[in-house]
Amino acid sequence: MAQPSTKVYDVIRSRIMSGTYAPGQHLVETEISQELNVSRSPVRMALKRLTQESLVTTESNRGSFVAQWTRSDINEVFDLRQMLESRAASLAAQAATPEEIARLQSLVDEMAVLAERRAEGYRDDLHHNNQAFHLLIVSAARSPRLFQFVRTLTDTSLTLGTYFYYSDADIDRSVHFHQDLANAIASRNSAAAEALMAAHLCLAHTAFEANRFGAAQQSA
Repeated sequence: MAQPSTKVYDVIRSRIMSGTYAPGQHLVETEISQELNVSRSPVRMALKRLTQESLVTTESNRGSFVAQWTRSDINEVFDLRQMLESRAASLAAQAATPEEIARLQSLVDEMAVLAERRAEGYRDDLHHNNQAFHLLIVSAARSPRLFQFVRTLTDTSLTLGTYFYYSDADIDRSVHFHQDLANAIASRNSAAAEALMAAHLCLAHTAFEANRFGAAQQSA
């Protein structure tokens, strides 16, 4: 049975990832404990864990806040992902098993259905499928250290919240790129897989900044 602090951690983390808790939002221990019907102790433990993961920041005499991302942070994360995941895609095209290739295609098929139907909450489902797709490629590269590096970069509110900043056109483009990547890996074309991943993440970076900062400027 999961510990109370683990359950609280899961709830807070999910809300940060989905954007329910916005960047910079004050996370008040008493309010969260009352809402989740737990004592403040598991809330405090959960916030400490999230602080260690850089999802939450803690300020002396002020409390805990959802971490905010600057343009410099965003550029750094996407640049590193492009370098590391492009290499991973190249290696995956050489080493992926038939089962992994089939799973990649299954994830793409699920994403295509989600993007077409656009049912309530579909962006949340899309970002879960997207993360699973990218991490499966890195896992198929058969490089444990590379996997850990990429997992650190993808397991952030910035990366996991990407789909919440995408336009409908951006989502359609992303699904097509995922299909092309799955095809390149299935055909064992390392060069194509590497180039496609680099282009995919470059365009994802551009779309993320345009929609996030463009919206912010329009509302300012």
